[in-house]
Amino acid sequence: MAEKLDVLHIEPLRYNAETRAALLPYCAVDYLDVNTQGELLLAIRKKPYEALFVKLGVSIDRSVFEAAPELQFIVTPTTGLDHIDLEEAEKRGIQVISLKGEVDFLRDIKSTAEHTWAILLALLRKIPAACSDVCEGHWRREPFLGTELNGKTLGIIGYGRLGTIVAGYGQAFHMRVIVNDTDEDKLAHLAPGLEPSNLDYLLRESDIISLHIPSDSRNYHFLNQDKADRMKKGVVLINTARGEVVDGQVLLQALEKGQIAAAAIDVIEGDSSWDQGIPEEQALVEYARRHDNLLITPHIGGYALESIEGTRAFVVDKFLNAINGI
Repeated sequence: MAEKLDVLHIEPLRYNAETRAALLPYCAVDYLDVNTQGELLLAIRKKPYEALFVKLGVSIDRSVFEAAPELQFIVTPTTGLDHIDLEEAEKRGIQVISLKGEVDFLRDIKSTAEHTWAILLALLRKIPAACSDVCEGHWRREPFLGTELNGKTLGIIGYGRLGTIVAGYGQAFHMRVIVNDTDEDKLAHLAPGLEPSNLDYLLRESDIISLHIPSDSRNYHFLNQDKADRMKKGVVLINTARGEVVDGQVLLQALEKGQIAAAAIDVIEGDSSWDQGIPEEQALVEYARRHDNLLITPHIGGYALESIEGTRAFVVDKFLNAINGI
């Protein structure tokens, strides 16, 4: 490559010195901590950038593409791509470099699975409420009667990388683990001790359901009114996949009625574009402010130091291979 590519990098604090140094022989990089699309648009209009390193929370849509006509590459250290208008990128011949489909590499990235288990335990043992109560000057346990995992039935929907890991955690906690996946071959080759299940049986039998399915057109509002009605009354729901796989209004009504006893979620529909903060009157967030049976974290499942460093180094290497034609 004769000339260095002009690159705008909007997540500089999450790429370590070694990873950033790898770009220097091939790229002229401008680092700018950008947190909103408005900030991004101001930056890319100042220079004809050819590559853009992006992050969740900043929407990359037609307005960005129109402001950066020289753009050739978008690099995102994520598996989910709902913060990027992929159709528009393809129309313009822009290559999107991500973690999507990198099964072998991702097998060793366990932060989202660990977060799944962390929020499940926090929810069932009422840890956030108990901690807040102590900070308010109380020392009591009566309001915080928890629930054990031992002996409960865990339903895993989606037996991919994360579903496989979370199923193993369930076994380690002496749970009965049943699994559903649209891929019959996966169900035929489950880890020892796991039970394959059709969806109806899983919804009916599970005390806890954990979602590990991709966000695509097939799974949009996967959890709808029909499925909520078929769940065991008092089920606990965990979602660290994508917000779009759950109909938020259905979840809210199920919590209010007690059909779903409690839920812990790391994602809410549309959160990938919340670069200006949570929208006003977001119903699930409003409910969580008033109730202890809904625990929400801000899409931090994959946000652990080891995961961050590993994924960033991987996409940089993948980007360098792309620009050098490897």
